Amino acid sequence: MRLFRLFALLPVGVIISAQQEPPLFRAEDVRPHGAQSPHPLVPGMLSWIFGRNLGRTPGCAAENTMNLATYKTELCGTRVLVGGIEAKLIFASERQINLVLPEHPWENEMVGVQVIRDEVPSAVVSVRFGFNRPMLSLSAPAYAGMPVWVRVEKPWGKGWLRYPFHTEPWDLGASSFEVRFAGAEQPRSPMPFAAGFVGGGIIGLPAEVPEEYLHRVPLHLAYDLSRPGSYEVRFTEYTLRPGTMEKQVYQQSGWTTLQVKPSTAQQRTSWLRSLAQSTPQDTVELLSNYLPSLLAARDEAALRVLARYLDYRDPLVRQYANYALNYFDAGLLERVVPGRKPLRQFVR
Repeated sequence: MRLFRLFALLPVGVIISAQQEPPLFRAEDVRPHGAQSPHPLVPGMLSWIFGRNLGRTPGCAAENTMNLATYKTELCGTRVLVGGIEAKLIFASERQINLVLPEHPWENEMVGVQVIRDEVPSAVVSVRFGFNRPMLSLSAPAYAGMPVWVRVEKPWGKGWLRYPFHTEPWDLGASSFEVRFAGAEQPRSPMPFAAGFVGGGIIGLPAEVPEEYLHRVPLHLAYDLSRPGSYEVRFTEYTLRPGTMEKQVYQQSGWTTLQVKPSTAQQRTSWLRSLAQSTPQDTVELLSNYLPSLLAARDEAALRVLARYLDYRDPLVRQYANYALNYFDAGLLERVVPGRKPLRQFVR
């Protein structure tokens, strides 16, 4: 009887804690809100966590999910620590938590996340925080006189790139690149006209673009990158100021050093020969990779390959190829494709 009385006097929370399994989740279960797959996080981001034993059933929500002031660091016994800092919670249930990440200057690092339910802690799970600005890199090693594809990785929720934007090869969309070489700002390659800022429109392709062709642009089509060495590149994306046609900066990368390696004549000849021996027929492959890469060379061999597509059955490929004639010398055009003039008017 005495043992029963002692047990009966124990606090209810102690009994629950002794029986309750700890919260369980994985690093890939901590994602930006709306993301179906993992992405790097950034401070202040609206996020969600999926797992088991994260909260009580039924779940609890903030008083007003549209008002940040009503978010709490604890909902129905659930708390979330990010780098040891309590996050503001919007919703907590047995299998899901919606939260706002703390405003702390984490950047390109692993940060520990822990869920505590009724004082029972989960293991600390390391989750990657990325950058709150676009990051630039080379999609593949770059060589002078050959294609230079620059990868632009934007923060979650800040859009993504899919070249081509339009059928003018030099059109890099509602964004711009600045390039320096040996400390000097490099001029953009002259073209017959520039599309200008058109609000981010993009041509429709007949199929999805392969993942390896996304988030990158052929910088060699906008700048002369034919000299080996270190290039400094900065990316800026613009939006229109509400109610006006005035451009304003939406997001901007830092200046990033990209290395263009020396190449040999044999290396360039071999690369171009491999393209000449390949004749893709797929519109997406042609516009997203093959033809933009081919235009890194502006000689007769490249022009003869391009000529195969000047009367191509797909109008998008045909327009792109005819715009691409602007990259070649007039004398060379007259010798290889006599009578053919580069396309120099809008056809959208």
